[in-house]
Amino acid sequence: MTDFDDIRPYLDHEVPDAMHRLLRDTEFLDFISRHLAPRMRRVVPGLVRFLVSRYLISRTRGITDIDGLQRYEARYARSLVARTTTSLTVSGLDDLPKNHPHLFISNHRDIAGDSMLLNYVLFQAGLGTVHIAVGDNLVQRRFATDLMRLNKSFFIKRSETGARKIYAAMKQSSAYIHHAMSEGDSIWIAQSEGRAKDGLDTTDPAVIKMFALAHNKRPLSELLPEINLVPLAISYEYDPCDMMKARELHEIEQHGHYEKPPNEDLISLATGLGGFKGHVHLAFGTPISGDLDADQIATEVDRQVVAGLKAYPINHWAFSELAVQHGGEYAEFLPAANAIKSSVNDGVAEERYQRCPEAHRPFWLASYGNLLLNKGRQGLLDGP
Repeated sequence: MTDFDDIRPYLDHEVPDAMHRLLRDTEFLDFISRHLAPRMRRVVPGLVRFLVSRYLISRTRGITDIDGLQRYEARYARSLVARTTTSLTVSGLDDLPKNHPHLFISNHRDIAGDSMLLNYVLFQAGLGTVHIAVGDNLVQRRFATDLMRLNKSFFIKRSETGARKIYAAMKQSSAYIHHAMSEGDSIWIAQSEGRAKDGLDTTDPAVIKMFALAHNKRPLSELLPEINLVPLAISYEYDPCDMMKARELHEIEQHGHYEKPPNEDLISLATGLGGFKGHVHLAFGTPISGDLDADQIATEVDRQVVAGLKAYPINHWAFSELAVQHGGEYAEFLPAANAIKSSVNDGVAEERYQRCPEAHRPFWLASYGNLLLNKGRQGLLDGP
């Protein structure tokens, strides 16, 4: 296990020290206080930190391992899901074999919400939770590192520079994935680096190639039966971070890059978890097999993910606006998109659109409407 000490989740014997450190970390307590008692925190921040620390210490006393922590967190996840969603539905999970671990690869819309919802669904079904692949760009704070490693996250070193270091980092991640699965643990990884802010969910073949790096003499097609690669489509009716994503894409278009403000990833994480999402659906696909190379596997992941995504009224409304404003493929696919509408627009989409700064609106529309564009490109607008 020493080969993975710098990237792996915490082990059970490391939990007490990590919990002790986390629950006394000023930045972590500020982060929690900002959402539990924002007004009081502005007046007496020290007192709020103290009270939050005492409360969490008292509630987590007796937790000595990862399973105990996740059982404790499950109660809060249940409350969070009830408060931030209209419904949470699942399809395909019952069809998956239960006698071996899976490597779940999904679209990526929310920094922490995607994996949290997957783990919540698995936990509710009485199944083991997953080890979560996380980019090391998200752990610039010690408390974030502790929090993620306590929650079965392992790190992919995306901050490395130089071809040799990047290759070594990817090979280490590949080896860890195979090690964890050999121990009976399932894995979750996003289909590409970063969230799909433009609403176009596509798989990076480099992610697929990484799975084989630790076994570079074996073809991917030979590894597929061992890793049980299962595409997962996660659909959110509303994205709590939609305005932030639109702003970022606008800045990139205007200036060629986007300079993230300090702590923006943490703000996005908290907003995504705590914001209202409406209807949410998780569609589990079927394990991928066959004599396929990385590009072909990526194409099949794309097909299953896009097929599993649900189109809500806000997606249809945004797509119609894009068809009017841009024509092209949007106009070409509009009749077929309208044919699979399951409900009428309730006015929420237009209200959210109007709240978005005018310069950012094209990107906001794309973030919702491109789901249907992707379905059209995949030939998936012929039926519900």
